[in-house]
Parts: sequence; structure tokens; C-alpha cells
Amino acid sequence: MSLSPALLERQLKFYKGLVEVSSLINGITESKELLPAILDVARRVMEVEAASLFLVNADGELELACASGGSAPQTGAPTTKIIVPRGKGIAGWVLENSEALLVADAYADPRFFAAADKKTGFRTRSILCAPMRRGETDIGVLQVLNPTDRETFDETDLEVFRAYGNLAATAIDKLRTIDRQREQQRVTQEYAFAKEIQASFLPQTLPQLNHVQFAAAYRPALNVGGDFYDVLELGPDEIYFVVGDVSGKGMPAALLMAQALSVLRLIVKPGLSPVSALARWNAMLNGHTIRGMFITAMLGRIDVATRQVELCSAGHCHPFLVSPSGQAQEVKIAGAPPIGLLPELPARSHTIKLEPHEWLVLYTDGLVESFDRNDVPLDKEGVEALLANRFARATDVVDALSAGELNHRKGADPHDDLTLLVFGFQ
Repeated sequence: MSLSPALLERQLKFYKGLVEVSSLINGITESKELLPAILDVARRVMEVEAASLFLVNADGELELACASGGSAPQTGAPTTKIIVPRGKGIAGWVLENSEALLVADAYADPRFFAAADKKTGFRTRSILCAPMRRGETDIGVLQVLNPTDRETFDETDLEVFRAYGNLAATAIDKLRTIDRQREQQRVTQEYAFAKEIQASFLPQTLPQLNHVQFAAAYRPALNVGGDFYDVLELGPDEIYFVVGDVSGKGMPAALLMAQALSVLRLIVKPGLSPVSALARWNAMLNGHTIRGMFITAMLGRIDVATRQVELCSAGHCHPFLVSPSGQAQEVKIAGAPPIGLLPELPARSHTIKLEPHEWLVLYTDGLVESFDRNDVPLDKEGVEALLANRFARATDVVDALSAGELNHRKGADPHDDLTLLVFGFQ
């Protein structure tokens, strides 16, 4: 059966419009520009009085995202939120059934919601409504109202509009993919910056003395973490050190870590005891931590001339002492509560004298709480086994612990941040 010249001309115009939609997919890279463009082309190609585009929201319902013509004098986002439940009205039925719909006479269809016309003064005669889907995902519904040159839409209009809805879905899905990639790139870049900033708070170098050796290692479980350490030379014979762990992981822990280290560096002065320093540190941080977070820390001071090490703990892991013969034992230190929980921090000091070739090993709980794929922790016995060796240098101790922890995990992701600080006398 041959088609009339008028119908052929109309179909040609429709397919030219579809080509225009295809160019939109490749030409627009901003979501805020795409939705109005889809409606603009829909109105011009279909020659209609009004068009609207609904997107599926987080609750699975349709939310009006863009409207043009009719009661909307300009193409753009609605000024008030309009929600259409799944299965309700023409648009809700199309979403629920994933089927394009031609309504020749709106007021004769029981699914039509006539109250919208009464509210806006717009008179709906005929409706084309098409679902927008990609695979098994519902994106939304595209709708046009009232052809300008005829009383009602016909099956030719429906066929073209169904294809138009598919192209619009492709365009929106593409833009959403681009937006997700941009967001992922933004987050990745921000974490990279945060990692660099956090690394700048940690010591760039450790003291280089002929008769004292230091070595350290730091590995966050995520891009950034809450562990920290520092070594501060206050004079030729006085060195302060700290190893700490902020509760939690990620960006909040990293922010508190930076704050804690900055405050501690302001507090520590020559001659100040670790107990006094810890008390002042707590007083300055108490009430200012993020969302009730807290900090465990091992703070200490080395008298280089006498090899005396004064330690003070705020809820932190007990250190290990490794003898020249390769025997490792835990040094039990009476600890105070973590920093940031109480207004006052009752702490006591513990003093040991390091013999030549003894190594004091400080760490965060990411070491003993390193889990393998079967959730078996390395625990203290495992750490003692790694330390059961004669170490010539502080770096040898750090290397042995780092390699042992990595081997224990057997490919499992880190459970927590890990920090090591080792020092001793030649």
C-alpha cells in the first residue's frame, strides 16, 4: 500500500529529527544542557504544544525534571517538585509497563489525571508517552501533548516517538556515565591531594646521628589515614618522638591526625616531660575532636647522653624491646585513657635504658590486627616471632616487620593503617 505524499513528508521530517537527536548524544557533555535540548527537539520534530521529561528518582517514582510549552513558558526545570507514583497516571503506567502509549483522547482515558489541567488552565487533547530504559534500568518517561496541526496523534507518531524515547535514554545514560567518571576523577584527585598534604605533615627525614639510629614506615589502609609519627630534635642530647593512631579511617581521621601533630609540635619544648606534654596535648584537643573521635599515642623523650628513654602512653599499644641476641619482649607501660575523651589525662611515665644494639619498636594496632584472608590476626605472638632475630640496623627491623605483615595478609586488603617507628643505640 502506497503512502500519501503528506505522510511521506511527515515521516521524513520525523527521521530527520531522530538524526538530530543522535547528534545531541555526541555533541552535549553537560546534563543541564541535555534535558532541555531533548524537549526542544521533541517539540520541533513532533510539532506539539508541550513536552515534559520525567526521571526515576531514588524512591523509584517519576519526578518531573524538565518541561516545555503548555503551562511552562520556557524550557527548563520545574519550580516546584512534581512526583508521579509508579503505575499512576499516563506517565506512571508507561513506566510500570515499559511500553510506549498513544492516548488519542486524554479525557476519555481513565488513567489521565485531569486535575493538572484544571490547575494550570492547559487543555490536554492527545498524549504520546514513551519509556526511557537502558538494559534493565528505568531512566524515566518522555511525554508530548497535543499536535499543533491535528486534533490527535496517530500510530506513525507513536512509532517515531518510541524511537525518540530510546535515543533520549541513550543520551541521558551516556551523560550519567560521563558524570560518574568525572565524579570519580574528582574524588581520586582530591584523595591524591589529601595524601600529599598528609604526607607533608609526617617527618620528611629522621635524625641522623652517629650513635642513634631511627627508621620508620607508614601505610594507610585507604588513600589517607589516621596514623602518625614524628621525631623532633630539641637539642644535641634531647629527642622527642611520638606514634599515634586516630580512631577511624579516611578523610576525617586524616584531618584530626594533621590537627594533632600540629598542636603537639607547638607544645613540645626542651626540658618538658612527656607526662606534662601529654596533659597539655589532651587539654588543647579535648572538645575539639571530630564527632567524638579520639587519639591513642605513645609519646616519649630520649636523653641521648644517658640512653634513657622516658615513655608515656595514652591508650596506645605497648612497645617491643629487641635485645642484641634477638629476644623480643613487650614493655608493659601503665597507660592513660586516649586523648580527647576526658578533660584531664592522668598519665604516668615509664623509663628504660637502652643498651647498645637494643631496638625499641613502637607501632600502631594495624600491625597486631593485620588479618589474613581467613580473618586470622598477626597478633603479638606473630610480631614477636618476626622480631626474633639479630638486627644490625633500625631499618632492618622495619623491613622485617613490613615484609612479615604483608606476607601474613596473603593478598588480603589492609584492615587498618600501619605505622612503625624503631630506634636504638649503636
